[in-house]
Amino acid sequence: MTFPLTRRHLLGGAGALLVSGRAIAATAAKEEAGKGLAFEPNSFGKLATPKVLPPLSVQNEQGQDVPLSHWYGNPFILHFWATWCPPCIRELPSVNATAKTLDADGPQIVAVAVRGSTIPKVRAFYDSHGIDTLPVLVDPVSGVMMETADQTALVQSIRQVRPDDLKDLTPDVMSLHGVPRSLILNAKGEVVAESIGNMDWSADAVRHTVQALAG
Repeated sequence: MTFPLTRRHLLGGAGALLVSGRAIAATAAKEEAGKGLAFEPNSFGKLATPKVLPPLSVQNEQGQDVPLSHWYGNPFILHFWATWCPPCIRELPSVNATAKTLDADGPQIVAVAVRGSTIPKVRAFYDSHGIDTLPVLVDPVSGVMMETADQTALVQSIRQVRPDDLKDLTPDVMSLHGVPRSLILNAKGEVVAESIGNMDWSADAVRHTVQALAG
């Protein structure tokens, strides 16, 4: 079962969160009509303890492995999206515009395409949507996305912003495949907060949220 996930769209699978078909349809209709969630600290679930990651790499446009440690040293945002995901498609141009405004001052936004989003598909999407600042990066088997996920933080982010969504979740079926998803990492490269669902991005909002959650 594959479909794009927003804050109510959590993919089913072993040990994962699953939203009912009714909730999926209702959420899709609402999100078509409005903006995403506010990009603010309360939209993120904060981990009780920063999550230390093992060595992880994504792939660049040349097919080379780029370690996540490449971005360590300053807090940054790790944003997972997919070329087939409607909320991701609507959101990414604003992610790109925010990254352009932030520029070298940061925090940096590291956008990584997942779940079948190949380099040619990402390049074609970038070219057709004027994405000119975000790097072309993919997580070919979604291993980085799965390794960085924290289910407790994701559920917390839902509870804080859309608590009614929780009644549609079946506790016995869980998933960490949902996109779009944004993670905040501290300067050490530890995950400190996570949010799932398309968001209303701006440079000021990103600076404030990252400073509040990652220092």
